[in-house]
Amino acid sequence: MNDASAEEAKLEDMGLRPTAAPPEPRFRYTEPHLSNVESLALIRGRTFFVSDRSGNLMPPGAPHVGLFREDTRYLSQIELLVNGFPPSVLSATTEGAYANRVELTVKGSLPGEGLDIPVNTVFVHREQILESEGLHDILQIQNFHSERAHLVVEITYESDFMDIFQVRGIIRGKSGRYFEPLITGTKMTFVYEGLDDRVRITALSFDPTPARISGHTARWELDLEPRSRTQITSTIVTQVLARCSLPSGLTSSSTVPPWMSEHEKVEEHEEKLHLCLISWEKDCTKFRSSNEIFNKMLGTSLRDFYSLQIPEGPYTTIAAGVPWFAALFGRDSLISSFQTLALNPSLTRGTLRSLAARQGQVECADNDEEPGKILHELRCGEMTATGEVAFGKNYGSVDATPLFIILLSEYFKWTGDRELLEEMRSPLSAALNWLIEYGDMDRDGLIEYRRKTDKGLLNQGWKDSGDAMAHSDGTLAQAPIALIEEQGYVADAFRRAAVLTRLLGDPGQADLLTMRSNELMQKLDQSFWLAEEEYYAMALDCDKRTLSVMSSNPGHLLFTHSINDQRARHVVAKLMARGLFSGWGIRTLSEQEQTYNPMSYHRGSVWPHDNSLIAFGMAGYGYKQEASAILSALFEASLHFREYRLPELFCGNQRHHRDDPVQYPVSCSPQAWASGTPIVILTALLGLKPDASGGELSIVNPRLPEFLTFLEVRDLSVGKSWLDLDFIRQGDRTSCRVVSRRGEELAINMTYR
Repeated sequence: MNDASAEEAKLEDMGLRPTAAPPEPRFRYTEPHLSNVESLALIRGRTFFVSDRSGNLMPPGAPHVGLFREDTRYLSQIELLVNGFPPSVLSATTEGAYANRVELTVKGSLPGEGLDIPVNTVFVHREQILESEGLHDILQIQNFHSERAHLVVEITYESDFMDIFQVRGIIRGKSGRYFEPLITGTKMTFVYEGLDDRVRITALSFDPTPARISGHTARWELDLEPRSRTQITSTIVTQVLARCSLPSGLTSSSTVPPWMSEHEKVEEHEEKLHLCLISWEKDCTKFRSSNEIFNKMLGTSLRDFYSLQIPEGPYTTIAAGVPWFAALFGRDSLISSFQTLALNPSLTRGTLRSLAARQGQVECADNDEEPGKILHELRCGEMTATGEVAFGKNYGSVDATPLFIILLSEYFKWTGDRELLEEMRSPLSAALNWLIEYGDMDRDGLIEYRRKTDKGLLNQGWKDSGDAMAHSDGTLAQAPIALIEEQGYVADAFRRAAVLTRLLGDPGQADLLTMRSNELMQKLDQSFWLAEEEYYAMALDCDKRTLSVMSSNPGHLLFTHSINDQRARHVVAKLMARGLFSGWGIRTLSEQEQTYNPMSYHRGSVWPHDNSLIAFGMAGYGYKQEASAILSALFEASLHFREYRLPELFCGNQRHHRDDPVQYPVSCSPQAWASGTPIVILTALLGLKPDASGGELSIVNPRLPEFLTFLEVRDLSVGKSWLDLDFIRQGDRTSCRVVSRRGEELAINMTYR
């Protein structure tokens, strides 16, 4: 018997019986599922849990629910029944993006046991606490009836161990080995042996012990006296092991999950989690305004960034979002780090180090890697390990590299962190070399993209859906494609890098980079400006034909300050006109375009992060009224989303009197760069311009939006100084008062225009 056969036999010697593979989600649910709007989503780094409003994972194996860890779905079904019926949901919310709280009531009695239990007399409080390796699912059941209540509680589980790309719709057509769940007295264990020679395990333990575990269902029989209560706790632990290093048994006698100490109670552990969140909040800048709902919105963003942090080796960075992007993403992590520099610059420090550690080293067509290029996406599931998808360590992004330089520059402005700047000397040089040697594919002075592998993304800017880059008649643009915003990113990156390289002692290189920046700004203006429309084209196709559509992309030229004041005035006017501005925010594509679709991903929807970069740029050019209008529109939209959390995107329908924003059904939430949107726009409106290395903070023409009359900013860090500031609006004028300052000396210069 060879080694592989011996390892396969080892699993069966443990009492595991092979069973048929479950159907892939695309076969099981042939129609797209469009109900994410009502989902509850939790995230702890690379582990996330998306359920329906009751806390269940239903329907079984559906593509919008599951307990996922490191790109694998470890639970594909949780179905709670009481007396044979699903309890009715009274309310549902999340706390800190790591815990669900769901209030339910039992519907009726078991058949043949007389009259039903009266409505709203048996109350169920469900609490689900997500861990980096699993989940606690706690049911607290209380009888408010005047008579004893007989209850049969059943919870059914399934684990399909599907790769996240299968869940998203890829048909794989093959799998490793599945086994019937292993049942012991208090445990249920699901096991899957993957084609990547790894064994994935979902182990469930219960307290109290179920009356019976049958198949995939645990069953408890309860008799609750009036006013009495009981609790049922299910603990789910996920694990992945190399097949060659399997232990002798897959279950242990211990019921203590790996994240808890020996005699620690779940409630005590949850309190520790809460204290960790409080500690994170203490390390961040505090914002408190005259608008309590806006305060809650900012609080939601603050807690989202706590939950979205992921460990990357010795560093911590930001995951893009839930449900599909609980991973390191170059573009997303860079932009969300930029958005939160005024909140907590430590997020940026981890992002820069994580991406520098994975910077491209060689030319590789399989994943678009090139020397100096910044990573686009990092995945770790089974299909990644077997090479079935190209996103394991993927470099298919044209904008992550200049954004890396932009973020490094802005981080240095806020922190004056010379040590990190020195650490980034080589990654900065490599990134610049990629822009110069690889970015301009045809040597025409512009930056283009074209994928090298059919498994990669067709479009490699932030609008990366397959139909995003199209001419006005709907004809798809062919690569190589030059994006308008990419030219702005690169021009800004060259300009910022000139400052950094001068600081690092290379004035000659700094002069060359300044020249490159100026040349690129001239080139983009010559190549993309549409004189008749007084606006910029979205992109150039392979034949250098302009994509002459009115899109949000040119708004990013404001963010990068890469056009002159006259052009900026035209761009701002177009962005705020009805075609692009929906009343809830700026659309990705004007409603006046033939290809406009408000329900599309990139052809007319509203993306908060897109709006945030545009508004940041507007404020930089002095258009604070327009930037304020964008923040106000997005804030008013947030009133219609759970916990006032802006989603990844929403539909671009025109706002009318008494309208609500139209939700995009499969939008990610929380999504890092959506959560960072109100923070970065507020930073721009306040006119905060730090120069930590020079010991200065300029506050230029601050302006509070119309829905605020007062804003407190506490513990704002600039370098090694901490400030408390008050902003007060009276009519159209906003003033700033320095309440206190601590740490190193910092000059504060205020300018009112």
